[in-house]
Amino acid sequence: MNLVHAPFYQGYVDLVESDIKNVLVHQASEISVMINNIPDQKWNYRYEKGKWSVAQVIQHCIDTERIMAYRALTLSRGETKALAGFSENLYAEASEYCKLDKSKMAEDFYYLRKSHQSLFLSMPDKILKKEGVADGNPISILSLWYIIVGHWKHHQKVLKDRYF
Repeated sequence: MNLVHAPFYQGYVDLVESDIKNVLVHQASEISVMINNIPDQKWNYRYEKGKWSVAQVIQHCIDTERIMAYRALTLSRGETKALAGFSENLYAEASEYCKLDKSKMAEDFYYLRKSHQSLFLSMPDKILKKEGVADGNPISILSLWYIIVGHWKHHQKVLKDRYF
């Protein structure tokens, strides 16, 4: 296994306890069900002043998954330039999360994940072992997939523990 990533991501990677392919596939319906089961009155709830709302957390997960999959795609296609980082707080502030219906976000996340499953499953092992640089740190394509899965698991737990 070729997991190369910044120490910051280790917590996400550690949350992936079983086969990455199976988890990546099975999370799609899990994500959709969880989002659709969020009570409407909780959609804009913040557990503390200054914290993101439930809608912002979901949008953050969608944005982060898009960015990590983009990184995996570009590295798999031979990109040699260092890939930029992103500010999760600036993204959260700029999103129009409060205008989005939760069922639309659930659908968006579901189809996003299905698309990413297809991309991941099309990558042979020799591609998954490739490495590049993102946000100033070395990273492997396989690590990006672990980060995607673990990032959702992390925020799923945050939502359950702090919001519901």
